[in-house]
Amino acid sequence: MVHPSRHSEAEQLWAALLQHDIPIFLAEIPRLAAFDKAAAAGVPVYAAHDSRAARAWAAYEAVGKEICHGRIQK
Repeated sequence: MVHPSRHSEAEQLWAALLQHDIPIFLAEIPRLAAFDKAAAAGVPVYAAHDSRAARAWAAYEAVGKEICHGRIQK
């Protein structure tokens, strides 16, 4: 999960992983309160009562598509 205000830290981590030939996903999971709200309510993030729930779910879908279609960067 990538915190919006710490994107440069995430980029440094990605660079280090790639330097060591560790594959990474191109999609990012943003650190959003929608995930916490969903967990507290016991529902999937797409069902959370949060304005960013759709964005959160779309991020997981993007990672899922990478898994299914083999689009992991190496």
